[in-house]
Amino acid sequence: MSLETSLELNNQLVTRNNELLERLISTLASGVVMHPDSAAQVQAYHETVTETGGAVPTLDDLTFSDVIALATFYPVAKPISLTMLQRAIDYRDATGEQRVVQIDALDSALQGVKRAKELLKPALLDLSRNILKFWDELPTIGDRRAFAERLLDAPPAGRDEVKPKKGSASKDKQQERKGPFYWKYAAGDSFGMVDDLGALNEILEDELTVEINKVEYLQLKESADKAGANPDQPDFVALREDAKNLILKLAKGGYREEAKTILGNFGGTKLGEVADEHLADVIAQAEKALES
Repeated sequence: MSLETSLELNNQLVTRNNELLERLISTLASGVVMHPDSAAQVQAYHETVTETGGAVPTLDDLTFSDVIALATFYPVAKPISLTMLQRAIDYRDATGEQRVVQIDALDSALQGVKRAKELLKPALLDLSRNILKFWDELPTIGDRRAFAERLLDAPPAGRDEVKPKKGSASKDKQQERKGPFYWKYAAGDSFGMVDDLGALNEILEDELTVEINKVEYLQLKESADKAGANPDQPDFVALREDAKNLILKLAKGGYREEAKTILGNFGGTKLGEVADEHLADVIAQAEKALES
């Protein structure tokens, strides 16, 4: 039996199994006594599906990131085929220009949503597709995570009615804002200013970096100036930007595990968790990894 035939048979058995389960639930709810042979049918179909599964991958066999890729490749719900599953699995090994920005961006956003990581695979697939429907209205990682939380708060039957909040972080609202914009790194002394909104959004993807107003920026700058300029003091703002570019270059070039290892050497899973004094070492190790 071919893999395609086996998968089709598996899908048919799962559908039949679901039908029997629905009948079982309806029977229990109605108060009618259920005969033993009805329960036996459900068990028999469950065992048949298990036995015919074999080595053919199913949705439940996918990893969290695989499901994100599947949703992005196929944003409209349709019967899942072996070809679709294999495409999502193959994306694990994609490097360089083969990487899809939207997949990686959605994966990064949902990795930060605890409840999303606890979902069953069909529910995660549905959640991802709901976010993708409003992708242009969710320009930042924070917007996507907030919308995911709202979807998870809604009852399953009402999630299709949930839409991004108007006037909060919509694309049009974002485009109306004019620079300069100010930011600070919450776990260190770094702060700065950028003129471009896109640059600000990119900086704010680090959860430990927050946007501040001009007054707070000027206060931070005044405090730094009063402390006296030390010519031997490293420019942590520039170092963090260099480190960020190198880590991204590693990840997008197919060396994500190397990037994770480097960050882990300094107690972090992301650059925002690495202290200022370790940035130079992160840069040195990232450059060495790229050279090799």
